[in-house]
Amino acid sequence: MDLAYSPALSSHIRTEWREGVQQLRVLPRRNLKIVGAAFGLVLAHQLQGISHLFRKRGWFDDAMMGFIALCLFMLLFAFVGEFFGTETWSVSHGELIVSRGIGPLRRIFLYRVGDLRELVSGDPKGEDGKARIHYVFYKPKSGAVRFVYRGKTVHLADWIDEAEGEVIVRWLQPKLPRSASEIVTGLGYQG
Repeated sequence: MDLAYSPALSSHIRTEWREGVQQLRVLPRRNLKIVGAAFGLVLAHQLQGISHLFRKRGWFDDAMMGFIALCLFMLLFAFVGEFFGTETWSVSHGELIVSRGIGPLRRIFLYRVGDLRELVSGDPKGEDGKARIHYVFYKPKSGAVRFVYRGKTVHLADWIDEAEGEVIVRWLQPKLPRSASEIVTGLGYQG
């Protein structure tokens, strides 16, 4: 696997060459040491509080323990996605490829470049003005970069600010057809 890094475009955006294709990597915006320590303390406290379920128990206690373990696993999965997940952008073979995930566990979204319209940067907060939790394996409902694809508005780069969203848009514009940046009134809708 051929991998080469280039200088940073901003504090959370890096370019890299992977197997002959230039990619943009959006890094997470988190203080991992503080958040990791806090999460460890919360998890340790929660496990101490449910330790009574490990004693002699019946079927209901087993089911409840399974439910609690599932919830803790989902919390851990959300934590890892929120604080360690990245997003990569590349344009190859007529497609915009956006990959979101953690290491080799990635979800890939493909968009034909001929169907992209209204590529712009904007406020990463939702319509209600609130920031969203970053679930790395789902499509975001808001983000610093948005475009219209086949009649639906697509939001990406949900954990960076508007200025860094503009960096992504400027990086993509020479790689996409001119029609991708054209603003067509009434074309997109939230969906």
